[in-house]
Amino acid sequence: MPENQQHHPPLDDDGGEADAAPVVAPGGRPDPPHSPWRTVGMREVYRNPWLAVTEYAVIRPDGQPGIYGVVDPGDNISVVPLDDEERVWLVGEFRYPTQRYAWTLPSGKVEAGEDPLAAARRELAEETGLHAAEWELLGAHPLSDGVSTQISYVYLARGLRQGEARPEGTEQLTLRRLPLREAVEACRTGEIADATSVLGIWGAWLRLRGIGG
Repeated sequence: MPENQQHHPPLDDDGGEADAAPVVAPGGRPDPPHSPWRTVGMREVYRNPWLAVTEYAVIRPDGQPGIYGVVDPGDNISVVPLDDEERVWLVGEFRYPTQRYAWTLPSGKVEAGEDPLAAARRELAEETGLHAAEWELLGAHPLSDGVSTQISYVYLARGLRQGEARPEGTEQLTLRRLPLREAVEACRTGEIADATSVLGIWGAWLRLRGIGG
């Protein structure tokens, strides 16, 4: 049994058991009534400015005790910036974790308390210098919901005007404009492989053709 399941409950001033703080599941809320998992404890094992890792002591669906590790990098956004000639703006960057150069949609973190659309506007301007007059949410997708709480909000941005990019010090970016039809094919062949970029480009293609809208 995990160690944090063996502690005795704290006592109040009269020697009785004090009211324990409610145990929350990933996402900061109690387990929903229909969940086959029961959360009985938690401890944060790592945190940096970009993510946190938490171990949850749980009762599994089979009734046995266990540990479930969850990564929380916070939600993020991806933007499909589409110009009047139906070209999508892509960002090229070397990705350290995968050790490869990748073409992706402009994307970034939703800061704590920030509205996803505000984050989308900010990241688009920072990475490309673009500003958009029209915004549409194409979808909100869990990226890896077996290990992470992260949701990615994907937006279509149109009515573009150019400004000055302001990338962060960790970003060495190249910009590229690709006709949307070619971007769809690049997703099919794997030239564009980033999951949210593929979702966004295919979502924009379907939306502009009146499929699923």
